[in-house]
Amino acid sequence: MKKLCDLYVAKAGLIGALYCIVPTLIGFAVVFCVVPFRQVYLYRLAIAILVGGPVAARLNRFGLSLWMIKHSSPKGPATVLDGTLIGWFLGMGMAVVPAFTHFIASNGMDGTKTIVIAIWFIAGVVGAILGGTLGLVGAKYLDRQSGA
Repeated sequence: MKKLCDLYVAKAGLIGALYCIVPTLIGFAVVFCVVPFRQVYLYRLAIAILVGGPVAARLNRFGLSLWMIKHSSPKGPATVLDGTLIGWFLGMGMAVVPAFTHFIASNGMDGTKTIVIAIWFIAGVVGAILGGTLGLVGAKYLDRQSGA
């Protein structure tokens, strides 16, 4: 587990990008299968991946830094609650760009708003679960003296 924790710390940006890109690809695959094709879906997908991926990478590195600062501070160690709260906000932040792409050439604003709210809520819940889990594992296996 220590090696996995160290890997997560070393590759936080890549993992953050994947947290955004993989659900986005799955979501768009469902859209391509369920809804009649429109060329704008390809534009939305490209923006969600090309802009959302780097944003999510940066956010994940930032969230990990926040957790590590608390973990190595005199008020530490960081807790599962810290990981859960950071994960909630990171999940929502990582979903901003993919969610906003639904407003591009949207046919119905009310339905689009519902989709965006659902994406943010689901991303927040998933982020909280992952953040809490990572906080639990990290608190046990990461050295408090390592710093951010």
